[in-house]
Amino acid sequence: MTYDSPRFRAMDDALLALGVSPTAALYLDRCQVDTPSPLVRKVWDIVNKIRGPVGKVVDFGAGDARFAKYGHYKSYVGYEIDPSRCSLKNLPGHAEVVNACAFSEDICDASLSIGNPPYVRNQDLPEGWRQKAAAKIQQRIGVKVSGLANAWQYFFLLSLASTAEDGLVALVIPYEWVSRPSSEALREYIKKCGWNVDVYRLGDKTFDRVLTTCSITIVDKKAREGVWHYYRENEDESFSLMRALTGSNRKLLSYDRSKKALIRAKRGLSPGTQTYLTLTEGERARCGLKIGTDVVHCVTSLKSISNETELLDEATFQRDFIDAGKKCWLIRTDKKPSVKLQRYLDSVPAKGRQTSTCTKRDVWWAFTMPQKPALLMATGFRVRPKVVRNEVGAMALGGVCGIYGTSDAKTTKKIAQFLRSEDYKGRVVPHANGLLKLEINQINSLLNSMTES
Repeated sequence: MTYDSPRFRAMDDALLALGVSPTAALYLDRCQVDTPSPLVRKVWDIVNKIRGPVGKVVDFGAGDARFAKYGHYKSYVGYEIDPSRCSLKNLPGHAEVVNACAFSEDICDASLSIGNPPYVRNQDLPEGWRQKAAAKIQQRIGVKVSGLANAWQYFFLLSLASTAEDGLVALVIPYEWVSRPSSEALREYIKKCGWNVDVYRLGDKTFDRVLTTCSITIVDKKAREGVWHYYRENEDESFSLMRALTGSNRKLLSYDRSKKALIRAKRGLSPGTQTYLTLTEGERARCGLKIGTDVVHCVTSLKSISNETELLDEATFQRDFIDAGKKCWLIRTDKKPSVKLQRYLDSVPAKGRQTSTCTKRDVWWAFTMPQKPALLMATGFRVRPKVVRNEVGAMALGGVCGIYGTSDAKTTKKIAQFLRSEDYKGRVVPHANGLLKLEINQINSLLNSMTES
């Protein structure tokens, strides 16, 4: 299917109705993940226990409207921007699907907002959509959405705005919303309103290809006790009440937002497209690009190194990255490209440049070159993160963060040992498939506690 197909043109038309200049292929097409039917039933089971039959139901990311096929309600209207997903087959007589952007109407009287809103990263939201949707949310309920918020947050807030004063919201969304800084405005709004919240953390096998821990989140606007409960799904698919959002009685690792500390962790570079702006050794050699002149060392993941590795030197880089065929070379953008590098950049197909980040630049590949960190650290892990001293001077990309501000070998080694030996169990919200994920400001909180002690 091409980007100029009737399907994408119709999606663009729906976005244009919101006053947005869209690129539909970069938007909801990236998040079309069908909700398993057992999960749809599970959401409705919870709704039925709380409310029983409901009146008007809205679904702002309807897909094929499978949430319309279960439950007890008087009417259902689903909004779906992708016309190929707007199936009218086998729908109950009191249900309809509208091919339109969910933000095109101002609903305020729904008894229930239900569904699985689109999961699109903030970097991939179409030009202008985020600003328009954020303005709509702020106008309706006064909440200022974080610029780092992914698409589902906008739909969550839309659901809160669209339900009646005694309404119910029941959504399948990432469990991380209960703790991540980008969701703070959302949480604070719910707390300010005093609504009750039940969050059911789902097992990691709920979705085959979604790399985040999901939840069924219930916001009961009728029950204004301000009570939040957290549940864990058991192997038999029942739910057990958890002590706290981390599933333990340990306090969640805090987020340090100050920028005064000398030793700081920084997020790994997102160059715009790792597919073309980072290369394997084979790709580098075939293009005739010179190390140091055209490309520099980089690390996009620490999965290839062992847990025992403490030093990333030339020999380790050669073995675990170059010889292993990993993406390990980042193009240089801090100087005029050589003839060979420019030839390579010009050869990148137009489709390969159509990421949200690249399309916003005057020159699609011209990102700001990062500094070389003293340490490289994996933000995702199972027990303890991998942390290596960066002797080779590799740039940190993606899920690998860099730690800066220390050049003293003794201090650098001490920091690495501290981060590797810290006990994270019960202090970090689960991410996916048994993985834990540290936010940058959580790492900075740890670094501050170390330097202050």
